[in-house]
Amino acid sequence: MHPANQPAISDLGHAPVQSLFFRFYVPSLVSMASIAFHQIINGIILGQQLGKEALAAISLYTPVLFFCIAFVLAVMIGGGILFSRNAGAQRYGDAQRVFRFCTTLVVLVTGLVALSAPFITSFLVGQLAAGQSPLIVQYTTECALWNLLFLPAFGLRVLWGGFLSNDNGPDVSRNASLLSALVNIALDVLLVIVFPFGVAGAAIATGLALLAGLAYLVVRIRNRSGHIDLHQFRFTLQLADWRELLRLGFPSVVSELSVAVGFLLLNWTLLPYGTLAVSAFGVVNLLSNLFLRLFTASMLAVQPIMAFNIGARHPRRVLETLRFALVFCFALGVVVVLIGTFLADFMVGVVAGKESAAFRLVATRAIGLSFLLFLATGANYCLVMYLQIIGKSVLSTAINITRGFALIALFLYALPTMFHLNGVWLARPLAEISLLLGLSGYLWLRRGVFFSEEAILKRAS
Repeated sequence: MHPANQPAISDLGHAPVQSLFFRFYVPSLVSMASIAFHQIINGIILGQQLGKEALAAISLYTPVLFFCIAFVLAVMIGGGILFSRNAGAQRYGDAQRVFRFCTTLVVLVTGLVALSAPFITSFLVGQLAAGQSPLIVQYTTECALWNLLFLPAFGLRVLWGGFLSNDNGPDVSRNASLLSALVNIALDVLLVIVFPFGVAGAAIATGLALLAGLAYLVVRIRNRSGHIDLHQFRFTLQLADWRELLRLGFPSVVSELSVAVGFLLLNWTLLPYGTLAVSAFGVVNLLSNLFLRLFTASMLAVQPIMAFNIGARHPRRVLETLRFALVFCFALGVVVVLIGTFLADFMVGVVAGKESAAFRLVATRAIGLSFLLFLATGANYCLVMYLQIIGKSVLSTAINITRGFALIALFLYALPTMFHLNGVWLARPLAEISLLLGLSGYLWLRRGVFFSEEAILKRAS
């Protein structure tokens, strides 16, 4: 497509960084929050209708969800960085080829997983819910099976939403997310409350909502002028820069897989504390996944801005974007910690309904301690994204392993012996905070290596 027909993507190289950040942040927040919002809606309805066992099932499935997100997010971020660099350098044909390759890869992998879902679900549930009650095993099986069957819709919905943000169309992704959320709410009421299909009904509702959002994206992409095009689309696994794409996306794979392993460690550590602790962790997961999107959106907002300006050879704008994002994430983190401190009991009541006083006490304490992670997690997201964009993949990967499970494993080994269950809730927050302190010190001491114009523009060509 001729550049003259393109949207004003060149604004990324000239408009004020603060306004650009929020132009991408708000739609990215809505888009990413849609995933968590589906889970929250499912969790509230299931908690009210079926009780804490349904929440425990969602929590036990969470590591599988992280594995799925790991793959899609890696392709989305690696492809998005390459896409924006090519757009910044006015290589529009190369940008379209990146989009085709990423779409093909996601369709192929998620399609194979969906086809194998009826055969692998029992094995997965056996690993995730070992030793749990038959009711929790049943709910976990229903959750896993239907979510895996709808995995292609999930993959394309996330991938195309990310590419639209890089193509200066974050509002399109936002609208698709809002549509999905509305459809999800309506179908949850229909398939869980009106027709009592339980956990399976909630999972089917989420899958159909994702399909509705994906259909909207197809229509909008076909009717807009942009660097991504479906009119002459063809599937392909040929891309000259595929190694660069995978290298850029690999830290994101490691990040999500490390977080999945970290969640498995937390789940296993909580099992000896009983059903109350495991179910409370389900509530923490539902709420933290929602609030985490506030910070994931920051990471996704800075990615197209920084990648475009690297391609356009504007290193100062890259650093200005990073500085603003770090300040914003810290201020937002303080607000979220205060919410977790003073509104924990209210949030437990909304999600879990009329559970016992003992459960509410455990869940409230879990939220108050677990929410401390938000002091650092947003800054860690943005710093790791910056390092990915400038090509520091090895360091980004090492950081993601450290924050995802290495530090969590260390704190899970040390803290419960001193603080019992409270030590488990503190493991992840202390992992994030200690990483931020160590990483900030290291980058500052070597600022000439990581923040020089040469380092920023190394991957521009």
